[in-house]
Amino acid sequence: MAWLKRIAVLLSFRRSIQGRIFAAFSLVILAALALVGLVVYYHMTNTIQRNATDYVADSFRRADENTGIVIQDASRLMALVVTNQEIVIPVLLSGNSEVSLEGFLDQKRMDSFLSYLIAYKSNIKRITVASAIDGRVFYEGHPYQDRLSLDWGLMEEIWLAPAEKIFIKHTRIGREDAVTLGRKIVHNRQTIGVVMIDLNYDLLRNNYNIRPSEDSSIYVLDENGEVVFRQSADDNEAEMNGKLLREAMAVDGVREMGHGGSRQLVVSLKAESTGWTTVGIIPQRALMKDSFTLGQRIVQAVVLVYLAVLLVSIAVASHITRNLRQLYNAMKRVQEGNFFVTANITAQDEVGQFYRMFQSMLGRIRELMDGLKQREALKREAELAALQAQIRPHFLYNSLNTIKYLAALNGARNIEEVSSSLIEMLRGVLGHTNEFIPLREELSYVRSYLTIQRYKYADRFQVVYEIDDQLLDAPVLKLILQPLVENALTHGIGSLPDHGSIWVKAFRDGTELVLEVGDNGVGMTAAQMEAALRTDTLRDGFREGGMGIRNVNERIRMVYGPAYGVRLYSRPHIFTKAEIRIPIAKGENGIAERFVGGRRAAGLDAFEAVD
Repeated sequence: MAWLKRIAVLLSFRRSIQGRIFAAFSLVILAALALVGLVVYYHMTNTIQRNATDYVADSFRRADENTGIVIQDASRLMALVVTNQEIVIPVLLSGNSEVSLEGFLDQKRMDSFLSYLIAYKSNIKRITVASAIDGRVFYEGHPYQDRLSLDWGLMEEIWLAPAEKIFIKHTRIGREDAVTLGRKIVHNRQTIGVVMIDLNYDLLRNNYNIRPSEDSSIYVLDENGEVVFRQSADDNEAEMNGKLLREAMAVDGVREMGHGGSRQLVVSLKAESTGWTTVGIIPQRALMKDSFTLGQRIVQAVVLVYLAVLLVSIAVASHITRNLRQLYNAMKRVQEGNFFVTANITAQDEVGQFYRMFQSMLGRIRELMDGLKQREALKREAELAALQAQIRPHFLYNSLNTIKYLAALNGARNIEEVSSSLIEMLRGVLGHTNEFIPLREELSYVRSYLTIQRYKYADRFQVVYEIDDQLLDAPVLKLILQPLVENALTHGIGSLPDHGSIWVKAFRDGTELVLEVGDNGVGMTAAQMEAALRTDTLRDGFREGGMGIRNVNERIRMVYGPAYGVRLYSRPHIFTKAEIRIPIAKGENGIAERFVGGRRAAGLDAFEAVD
């Protein structure tokens, strides 16, 4: 029975908040530590691998540069030989016998010239000039060279190469390795000889002495894939790595390859000066040796930290759940209908703050319950007021329609036209609550308003519209043009003794829709324009309150952002222009940019002068 009790306690602990907090802490901390450990491990592993590859690649470049300098120096010496018209070419063409006096003199001249060329050249073991006409051999350096010891197969390969090509090959001089450079000597398009320079093989040993690890291998391959230089711990490794070498010659760079059941890091670099490809093969286990040790230490640190966190989480979970249990009991009593419960929670942590907020919430609930009847009464009154507000516009529509019908019956065209225009304006303003309307509908409000005003001002003004037809369906805020037209009419040309003009324009400027309303009236000063956009109530003889300039400006800024709004341009007693710029909504990209009507009418020059 004892073990059944232990199982019950364990299950109860798992279902409790304390158990869940403990489990959550444990899982989160374990995941966090594991993630940090993996990130550190992989970062260090990548750093080790990157440093190794950078070291090998930089070493290859330096080795290729140093080798290339020596080969270029030897190439220049061979160029001096093949172009020498004073000694080399005359001696090769002379055909003098070696045992004759002339042949002896030729030998002396050639030996002196070759000795001069390789003097103080420690990397050059021997320079040889062989005649293709009579087989004579001239050389300077060591070991001994004559026509019997001459590698005629190598000579033939050099003869078959182009005249300007520098032939480079790994050879053997006696018992020693060497790098042989060869070039044929051509006179009058005929091969008359060959010049060969044998470089000291220590040049490659010194330059390519690169060992990123003890079991790494370095290979230098010529253009035919033959090994020129090899540095490896195992003499048979070249045959084992044959496939890797062939693949490495195809593309320069760093890549991982599988070979012999293990992963190899292969670094290859082709030298432009020699055409050789340097290949480094580094077993990843050698590079990862330090990372394995680092990984073991990271695992040990993670385990120690995790155990410490488990102990802390047990204490924290026990402390938190004690106050939570008291809070749970208090909330349960509230669920039963008791809104005056208290608990002995004095902690200053989040649970204590939560309890104080809970008490404040209970007080607020009591206040809300006390005021519930009052709010219900106010709600009924508000519903009645809303119903009355809805009835008033319908009553106004019906009354205006009756006036329009009676005017039509009595032939009063002016009363019928004014009533129709007013009905259209009220239908647009009060008939629906859409914030955005098409530009054509906004222009219809302007036309209806101006139709009414023509009777007031007895046709003392004219209106010019310049509207891009393709912008008529562009969405704009409702009632942003009519207030500007009203200001232009009332305060711009309303006090003029003669006729005035109002211009309404709509066109596209890039991705923006530009709306302009202008007049040739009394104009505005700079102070008046600033006050019109700054103050809540417009003074200095301009519109007070209502849908004025500032109202339109603030609506545009709230909808489209502070970069947009109304801009005023004016010259006193000449003109006033209000400009609105808003972004064209998505889907309007097909709108073409053009203007309808003339660009200039009466007074239009002054209207456009400030732009």
